[in-house]
Amino acid sequence: MSSQGKMKMRMTLTDKHALCTESASRPTATYNELAAWAFQTFNLATTPTKATIGNILKRHRDLPTRADSKARSIDRPVKLHEVETKLVEWVLRCEELGVCITGELIRQQAKSYCQELGVPSSRSIAFSKGWLFKFQQKHGLSCKTQHGEAASVAPEAVRQGRKAMLNATGGYSARNIYNMDETAFFYCMSPHRSITRNRVPGSKKSKKRITVALTTNSDGSDHVEPLFIGTAARPRCFRGRSGDDMGFDYHASKKGWMTGAIFSAYLSSLNKRMIDEGRKVLLLVDNAPSHTVDDEVRLENVKVQMLPKNTTAHLQPQDAGVIASFKAKLKQRKLKNALDQIDMVMRGRQDRLYEVPLDEAMAWAKEAWRSVSQTTVSNCWARTGIVDGDLSAFGAQVAELGFE
Repeated sequence: MSSQGKMKMRMTLTDKHALCTESASRPTATYNELAAWAFQTFNLATTPTKATIGNILKRHRDLPTRADSKARSIDRPVKLHEVETKLVEWVLRCEELGVCITGELIRQQAKSYCQELGVPSSRSIAFSKGWLFKFQQKHGLSCKTQHGEAASVAPEAVRQGRKAMLNATGGYSARNIYNMDETAFFYCMSPHRSITRNRVPGSKKSKKRITVALTTNSDGSDHVEPLFIGTAARPRCFRGRSGDDMGFDYHASKKGWMTGAIFSAYLSSLNKRMIDEGRKVLLLVDNAPSHTVDDEVRLENVKVQMLPKNTTAHLQPQDAGVIASFKAKLKQRKLKNALDQIDMVMRGRQDRLYEVPLDEAMAWAKEAWRSVSQTTVSNCWARTGIVDGDLSAFGAQVAELGFE
């Protein structure tokens, strides 16, 4: 029995093998008895629990041998030390060049270095948020974040609004209830924060923006093609072609925002499609002035319903997570492009890391929109409580089975 020296917080690999051997030699020993034996034999700070003893014994065949452990202890730390060294140099180089990098970029670059240095995936580590936190602490890196404010809505207004919307949607099947909302996409804007050792001088943020109007139905079976609104009728990157020629539903207005004329064109296109499909649908929109239906627009198969004023943060499905999911997927594509460009920046071949042509940004948006899952959409609708829950769930199941 070892009673001298510093107590150990946990059993080593050698201890675990010894425990398995002891258990085999004492087949009638209980977990409590084996735990007491381990506590005394290995000079542990606390007695192992029965669950700990049980897990070790159940997995004894999966325990690596001493030789395997020694090989891992030599090879993995050396390789990962090289990865970490290269990663720190990369972060500091980005800081020197004034390139804003996020935690996600650092994690992706770490994975890239693992591949570059030939670290087997079985011996790599998960570059998790926990790993990132420790990496920042170890190397004196920090991340500055700006925080915004959230508006509050009176609960009674939300309850009354939800009741009104349930009445409005009650006469439609789940696949025939739609919601459209716009969001701004600043496709060339760099992150507002960067992970560095020292304070980095701020740079002027690009204000290049395009409005994206996104429409889905309540069972998530229909992702209507995104509608894009820019400021130029024929953007330079279109090279004289129209939005239709480029494969985009593109419109232009003076400020790049939704207007009554664009909304009317959108409604007419949606109405024509529903006539062709023999469907009558309900379209929910917020009560922005631009969403007013022109008296001259004939909508035989589309009924437009305004959401109650000041309740969209709670009752609008697109605001309940659909747009957030779209932007998260869009951010992944934007960061991947930035990661590809950083090497160019370091070699002096590129000085604007986040600059991207409008047509490429719109292609990202279309790809991101297609990747938002049906489950995500239907769950966001259910969260608002403005459609019958059973009806929405049934519609989603039917759509997934292909019986529409």
